Amino acid sequence: MPWLTQLAEVARKTGFPVTEVGGWKSRGHGQQPSVEGVVCHHTAGFNDRHVVVNGRPGLDGPLSHIWLQHTGRIWVVAAGRCWHNAPSTSANHMNSTSIGIEAENDGRTAWPQVQLDSYHALCAELCREFDLPASRVRGHKEVNTGKVDPHSINMNTFRGRVAALIKNPEQPDKQEEDDVPEVISLGAGEDQSVPAGGEAAVRWHTEYADDPPGHGADGVAVLAKAGRWCIVDGLVKVRGLKPGAEIDVAWSRYDRDGKQFEDDAWRLSFRADVNGRVEQSVGGQFALNTKNQLRLRIINPTDAAAVVEKVTMAKIAMFNR
Repeated sequence: MPWLTQLAEVARKTGFPVTEVGGWKSRGHGQQPSVEGVVCHHTAGFNDRHVVVNGRPGLDGPLSHIWLQHTGRIWVVAAGRCWHNAPSTSANHMNSTSIGIEAENDGRTAWPQVQLDSYHALCAELCREFDLPASRVRGHKEVNTGKVDPHSINMNTFRGRVAALIKNPEQPDKQEEDDVPEVISLGAGEDQSVPAGGEAAVRWHTEYADDPPGHGADGVAVLAKAGRWCIVDGLVKVRGLKPGAEIDVAWSRYDRDGKQFEDDAWRLSFRADVNGRVEQSVGGQFALNTKNQLRLRIINPTDAAAVVEKVTMAKIAMFNR
């Protein structure tokens, strides 16, 4: 069997968002000899796509064909053979005979429903593509002694859902026609510095909102007037880093007064190119309510100051929850 260069196309049939990790079509430990099964994993962490792509000490990447984010977004990692299940107790679920899906989860946290829905749909489409029955979808814990992933998932129930989707594919639930989102479009009107070993919240200088004002007077925090489900899409440009240096970009929730950091609703790591630049689209889906402020933070752990360029922008659609 050649490289599985159709995986992104197969993933898009689920109706869930898909991102292709750069170089995935030629990434793998050689070609994939065959596809006789699908192995479902959890990663044992969060924000760990880089581990699946690059590996860890003692085990080179790629570690699976797909990294399934907690938001339901499907990241296509590799088209070749991956080190995701060895030794296997099933001939249909070896590295050479199966596709591996690493789902973002620390092994303790409850699974978001959107991630489970994406997991089911992805397995169903893989089965359809490679002419596999739902019985060939197995948890890592079922085909490798001593493994516990994916945690807390009853694989018989999981396979039942996959079987139903193989027979009758579904698209993710659509918003009702009258559920029109509030949309806030934001722009940074000037360059902003991020200190070495520090962070900065992007200050927004321009705002276009359905129902203004959509953010705080200081131009940093986005506010919601009621419980909302946010879908964000932004373009972040940062310069001044050393080539290969990593920074994090996070949509972060604070308390309503903006004095207390609560958590990162969405956080991604990016590596600077040979010119010391990061230019990335940053999407995300998460909840926001009247108890929170929302800020876009740039976290710079390096020893060189960086600059968030004035062309950084974001669009936030807030749906009723």
